[in-house]
Amino acid sequence: MKGRSRSSLDFPPLSLLFPQGKHPASVAEPDWLRDLRLDDLIGAFATEPRYVAFIRQTLTALTADAEVITWRQAVLRDLLANTALTQTIAQLLPRLAELRQGRTLLGQRQRPPLLETADRLAELDLFINTVEALHDALQRSTLQAEALMALRAHLARLIADPNFTALREELPNLQRPLQKLASLTIGVNLDAQLQPIAAVLLSINEQPFGEPRSLLTRLIGQRADSNDESPIAPLHSLPQERQFRLLSPLFQDLERLVSSVVQPVARSLGKYVRISTAPLSNLEQELAFYLSAVNLVQRLRERGIALCLPQALPVEARQTHIEGLVNLHLLLKQPQVIPVPNDAHFDDQGRIAILTGPNSGGKTTYLQAVGLAHVLFQAGLPIPARSAQLSPVDAIYTHFPALETQQQGRLAEEAARLRHICLRATAHSLVLLNESLSSTVASEAVYLAQDVLCGLRAIGVRAIYATHLLDLAERIPEMHQTVQGESALFSLVAGVRLNADGEAQPTFQIAPGRPHGRGYAREIAQRHGISLEQILAARADLHASAPRSAAD
Repeated sequence: MKGRSRSSLDFPPLSLLFPQGKHPASVAEPDWLRDLRLDDLIGAFATEPRYVAFIRQTLTALTADAEVITWRQAVLRDLLANTALTQTIAQLLPRLAELRQGRTLLGQRQRPPLLETADRLAELDLFINTVEALHDALQRSTLQAEALMALRAHLARLIADPNFTALREELPNLQRPLQKLASLTIGVNLDAQLQPIAAVLLSINEQPFGEPRSLLTRLIGQRADSNDESPIAPLHSLPQERQFRLLSPLFQDLERLVSSVVQPVARSLGKYVRISTAPLSNLEQELAFYLSAVNLVQRLRERGIALCLPQALPVEARQTHIEGLVNLHLLLKQPQVIPVPNDAHFDDQGRIAILTGPNSGGKTTYLQAVGLAHVLFQAGLPIPARSAQLSPVDAIYTHFPALETQQQGRLAEEAARLRHICLRATAHSLVLLNESLSSTVASEAVYLAQDVLCGLRAIGVRAIYATHLLDLAERIPEMHQTVQGESALFSLVAGVRLNADGEAQPTFQIAPGRPHGRGYAREIAQRHGISLEQILAARADLHASAPRSAAD
C-alpha cells in the first residue's frame, strides 16, 4: 500500500549572529562579569527579563572571530537604518515566542487529540502569518547585511513553495470544524425513581449555551416560542487537572466524542507533520538581542552621545585604539551628566599601562570603560566613543578589590588570583588590575607588582594596572631590562587641577605622563581634614571656644 504523501518546507536553520559554519562557544561565567558590572548593563539593555540569560551568554562569549563581529555589525546597521523593519520585528517577537513555547507542548503524551490538533492548527496559522509579515517587512527594507538578505531570500522561497501555498489555502477549512464546535446537547434518561440510567449525545452545536437563568425566569418558565436554551443550573465543571478529569466517566466519554469530531482534521494535518516552525521561532532570541541594542543606541543618540561600530583589526595585531571613550555605566546611571571622554591606545609602542592618580579620579571608571568596549565590540555592538579600531581579545582577566575570605587573608587571595591570571593569559588577552596588592605595605607591594608586570610583559598581553604605587611607574625602564617581551610598559595619569585654595581636584582626564608625585597626599589630607593647617586651625578653634576657668 502506498504511503500517504507528506509535505515539507525547505527552511534551513539560519542564524543572525553567526555566519554559516560558525557556532557559539560554550563558556563558563567569567570572573570579569562582576568586576565590569555586566549584569547592571544587561539589566538596562534587555527589553524583557526573559531575554536576560541569552544576552548574558552572547556578551560573555567574547568571540574573537572578525567575520562574526562584522556579520553582526552589518545586521545592526540595517536595523538602525530601517525603522519600519525594527518596529515590525518588535511586533512579531511575541508571536515568535509563542511559536517557540508552543513547540514544547506538541507531541507530549497524555494530551488528548483535540488539544493536540487545536494547538497544531494554531501553530501553523501563527507560522504562516509570521512568515508573511516578516518577509513583507524585509522586502520593503533596504538591506546590506548578508544575514538579513539571506533571511529574506529564505522566506521568499518558503512563500513560493507549493506546500506552503497549499497549507495556507487549506488551513481555514481545517480550522472551521473546531471554530464551530462550541457546545454539546446531551439527553439523560431516567428510571421510575428518577435516577439517571443513560445519557445520549443529541447534537453538536455552533453556539455556546448561555448563563444560568435568573430566579424570575425559572419561576415564570420558558416561553414556548423562545429558542433560548439557557441552563437552569450548572451540573459539573471541567476539572483543571487532567488526572482528576479522567476520574469522571462522563468527561471521559465526552472527550472521546469531541476527539472523534476532530479526527478528520487530524488526519488532514498529518500530511503537514514534516513542516517545522523551529527554524523561524529559533530566531526570536537573536532578534530580541538586536532590538535591545537598537533601543539602547536610540536612547543614547537622543542624548547626543557619540557611538561607533569599531573597525575590527587582526587578532595578531594586538592593538586597541579608541578616541573619546566614555564609561557606559555612567551614561546609564547618570542620564543628566555627560562623562569626560578619554582615549585608549595599546599597540607596539606600549601595551601595558601603569595608571596612577588621585582617589576618585576616574581610574576604576577608565578600566571598566576599556573592558566594556571590548565586550560590546566583540558582541558586534557599538561602543560609546567617536571612533575605534580594535583587535579582538581571546579573554578578559580582571582583579578588582575584594573582601577577605574566611579561608585565607587578603594578600593570599590576591596572590592566588594573580597567579591564575598569569597562568591562563595569552598574548591576545586583556588584563585589568585595579589596586592589586594594596593589602600589603608599599615596599612589598612594589616588589610584588613589579614581578607581576614583568610576567605580563613576557606573555605579551594588553593590560592596565591602576595603582597608588607611584614608584612602580618610575621603574618602567628597569622592568624593560629585566625581561624581554613584545608588550612595552608606559605610564598613564589621572589628571588633577588646583583650585583657588590650592586643593587638587580630579579632571577625570586619563593621559600619558609621569606620576604627579606624593600620591596626592595633600589633596587626600585636606579632603579628610587631617592636613597640618586643618589640624592646627581645628585645635585653635577648640581652645577659643572652651570656657575659661575661674583662675583665669
